[in-house]
Amino acid sequence: MKRRIFLYNAVVVLLALIVLLAVSGLVIRRVSSSYRDAPPPADGSLPEVQSLLEDWQQERTGWHDLDGQLRNLGYALYVCIGSSEVYSSMSHIQWEMVHQLPLDEHWPTEEPTALWMGSASVVGMRAGPYAIFAMGEPSVPKVFGRQRLQTEALLLSVLIIGATTIVVIVLLSMLSTHFQVKHILRPVNALTAAARRIEAGDYSQGVGYDGQDEFTAVCAAFEHMQRHLLLEREKNAAYERARTDLVAGISHDLRTPLTSVKGYLKGLRDGVANTPEKQAQYLDIAYRKACDMDVLLQRLFYFSKLETGNLPLFPVSADLWSFVEGFVRDTAGELEQRGGTIRLKGTPAPHPVRIDTEQMYRVLTNLTDNALRYAGAEALVLTLTVWRERNRERLRFADNGSGVPEEDLPHLFEQFWRGDQSRGSQGGEGSGLGLYIVKYIVEAHGGTISARNDGGLVFDLALPCEEDGIRA
Repeated sequence: MKRRIFLYNAVVVLLALIVLLAVSGLVIRRVSSSYRDAPPPADGSLPEVQSLLEDWQQERTGWHDLDGQLRNLGYALYVCIGSSEVYSSMSHIQWEMVHQLPLDEHWPTEEPTALWMGSASVVGMRAGPYAIFAMGEPSVPKVFGRQRLQTEALLLSVLIIGATTIVVIVLLSMLSTHFQVKHILRPVNALTAAARRIEAGDYSQGVGYDGQDEFTAVCAAFEHMQRHLLLEREKNAAYERARTDLVAGISHDLRTPLTSVKGYLKGLRDGVANTPEKQAQYLDIAYRKACDMDVLLQRLFYFSKLETGNLPLFPVSADLWSFVEGFVRDTAGELEQRGGTIRLKGTPAPHPVRIDTEQMYRVLTNLTDNALRYAGAEALVLTLTVWRERNRERLRFADNGSGVPEEDLPHLFEQFWRGDQSRGSQGGEGSGLGLYIVKYIVEAHGGTISARNDGGLVFDLALPCEEDGIRA
């Protein structure tokens, strides 16, 4: 754009100079050729004019009578005293030429004296205080409509040249400005049209500007923003659909245990459980179903904390091996009741990390719950492995289940996402929040987590060593 503006301005200046030189040469040449000096033509009336002025000096008739006699000879009269005009019958050009005469004490004299002014004959004499001049019709060409002196014609020519140049510069500037504005407004109009399309909700069409100038980067940035907005809109739409599905799913998930609780409580109230054993069984089942509902509600409450950023971390120095060992010990009994086992592999060497033990415990709990629901193994085996790799402490959480389809792996940690197996798994129902919470907590600790299939579903966690870890 800068080069184009510079080029346009340079062209305007160059064309203006060319026009100035062309017009100046043409006008000055034409004016100068009209004023080329030529030898004085033969004037047969000149002796008669001189004789007439000599006779008048003796007779002293009126100026009007003298002027009439001079006009019969083709001359005009001019009389003055010093610089004050007394009488004049001269034309404008004759008057200007008379005022260019070198008047002094040596000229004019008392005798009529003739001069040639280059384009007219002049006879001058003095009569007492009067200076009397008789001038023939000058052979001055007409310039721009009337006879003019050469100096006046040249001055007028300069003014005309200047005016012409100004007009040409203005016209060229207007033309240049028109093209520049048109070129500048092209990307501006394209951006305006694109903004209006976005305002109307159309994100499919780009800016459509293919120029190579400063606006190219602006249009590219606008299209990048437009693509980002489109992705965000699609993401938000998918998020809202998932949120709707979550509400429906949670409602379904709560309805099942709530129905069970109501049914068993009604059985107790109506006396269906008429023995102490049945009553204890009904109460135990109702309590477990209420606990299931509490887990769902706690998970929703936990998710709301994540979304609002109100989940603080309180990291402390801990040994990852000892922490995982404690989790395995706490979980082993429950897994055995459900037909599964859990084991820890690795060496009990120091594995210093800085973690929020409560939140990291939730990570392992959610991974375990995910395996119980979706692994699909007849006898579930969970294997936890701890080791150090450079400046990271690593934890592998693996099950012996059927894994997940490869196309589902990138979506495991998305909020509200549920695979096709969600409703038909062993555990019954899923909210689509467990693994999202896991990823959030791990990354809040400065770590990473990924999932892959390897004889079952494997989660690989990496946490910073304590010297490189997060700070409270």
